[in-house]
Amino acid sequence: MTAAEFAIVVPVLHLSTPDGEIDLQLTRRYAERAASTWVDRFIISGSTTRGDLLTCEQRLGLLDLWLQVAPPYRLLACCWVPEDLESAAARQIAPMGVMRGLDDPAAALEYLQDLPAGAFVYSHPMYGKAVFDSALAAASREAGVLPRGGKLAKISPDEITHVHREAGTAFDLLDGSSRRIEASMRAGASGVVATPLCAFDGELPQRQADAVQRYVDPLQDALDRLPDRAARSRDLLSRARATLSFD
Repeated sequence: MTAAEFAIVVPVLHLSTPDGEIDLQLTRRYAERAASTWVDRFIISGSTTRGDLLTCEQRLGLLDLWLQVAPPYRLLACCWVPEDLESAAARQIAPMGVMRGLDDPAAALEYLQDLPAGAFVYSHPMYGKAVFDSALAAASREAGVLPRGGKLAKISPDEITHVHREAGTAFDLLDGSSRRIEASMRAGASGVVATPLCAFDGELPQRQADAVQRYVDPLQDALDRLPDRAARSRDLLSRARATLSFD
């Protein structure tokens, strides 16, 4: 796999007004800035920006906002409820269904059966016992319900290899971490999710794995020093807002 074939995916932010509403004007400027970069795909309403706390209408509004600045093929819609899946599919945006509250492989298979064609999944152990591992990859392939791809969080290179072996090349495996880009590529990932890039507060490096890794590492180290996910989200939002204030 060449660097050009390997996807760099970034979860995007939404900016809020002082009263907590989405600031559509500022978020639009942020989206324009992000869309002008070489980043391959953007995850909308993901966990980084607590998309689960938004209403369906707010998540829908963000999809429509992003469609004004980027084509559907560059977008992945994080879908927290069935209505989100329908909204994304209606706009020809690939849905990314969040695997949450699934207690066992049988429940996970049932969930996969209900996903629309071309859907991705978001698998993270914090959302439930069942995750998209090699066993579920094999079971879903045999049942004919293998998703188009997935963002797999908290997964090791060895686990990437096992999932890739069972799912095959038809499954776009996105490593949820950008801490080891070249290792993820060698293990069989189709791309990585580079959360540290999502503030878009600096000029991105050349689109090469080693250059991106050097750029990402200090940003990731700074995020890792923060106490929790909420603090990391606040930091990313603060950096994005500061950059937009100078545009």
